[in-house]
Amino acid sequence: MLNSWLAYNGVNVKLKVNIKGESDTPRITDERVPSKEELDRILRMATPRGRVSIALMAFSGLRPESIGNYDGSDGLKLGDFVEAKVSPDGIEFPKVPSMLIIRKSLSKARHQYFTFVPQQTITYIQEYLTEKVKQDEELSKDSPLLGFDPRGVNKNRFLRTTLVTRDIKESILKAGFSWRPYVLRAYCDTNMIISESKGKISHPYLQFIMGHSQKSMGTISFRGLSAWAVI
Repeated sequence: MLNSWLAYNGVNVKLKVNIKGESDTPRITDERVPSKEELDRILRMATPRGRVSIALMAFSGLRPESIGNYDGSDGLKLGDFVEAKVSPDGIEFPKVPSMLIIRKSLSKARHQYFTFVPQQTITYIQEYLTEKVKQDEELSKDSPLLGFDPRGVNKNRFLRTTLVTRDIKESILKAGFSWRPYVLRAYCDTNMIISESKGKISHPYLQFIMGHSQKSMGTISFRGLSAWAVI
């Protein structure tokens, strides 16, 4: 802050202050990527809504704020599953894995990209939406993927990021772990790297589906959808 003030006032001085432990990250020092068995345990502890969020992060690499943004004004819609068939009483996925578009407004890098959802995620989505239909909610492509519990106070159309991460964190704690929700995205990234080492996905495509910026789609080479078999 002081360096910025000096620069603003035309003083070309750079102050260097050494703070012990300034680069330490105590919250993630002992954190590691869950095993498949540990992830299964977390999923078993989750609510139907939380299970969808966990699967989207762990299997498709989404960030929590892509599921629902910070003020609840935007989030995933059923229409973002571009290959799915949405009707008032449910959703069907003719292709598996199925493509999921992350709109520019939900992307941290502020560009639209896509990823895929495997059968396990699709099952959780269909189970969750079945319960919503039972509550007399009619579905459309414009419907939010995740909604509020009947006992909750619906202040926004979409779940805020804090509610998405709360669902996930509660499941992690119930499973006996202390990890941050973001460890699930690391789970996806790690398994994608394993897929890359087996020749199932190219590195540029890995970066793309994890939501990182890609200047040229022409450099991307994707060899089928078998990467999701590893996850």
